[in-house]
Amino acid sequence: MWGPLAALTAGCFTPRLRYSGASIGFQFAAVFAGGPAPMIATALLVATGSGYVIALYIFGCAIVSVAATAVLQSSRSRDFARDHI
Repeated sequence: MWGPLAALTAGCFTPRLRYSGASIGFQFAAVFAGGPAPMIATALLVATGSGYVIALYIFGCAIVSVAATAVLQSSRSRDFARDHI
């Protein structure tokens, strides 16, 4: 997962903004998705008593990730040599 994610992240930003953009993206993901995930899973387990609801929560997170990746602009035709540092 990390290899393609690094390539995807690098392609989303110009060289001048690449490190900052990737870092901000990772930090926001950790705060808003990774941080509360264990608490949400625990609350779902307590509320329903079933691990299947947690699996549905993880599946929902995966759907959001796929949808967000699908709406990214393609960098296939982008000329990275013209990007100014």
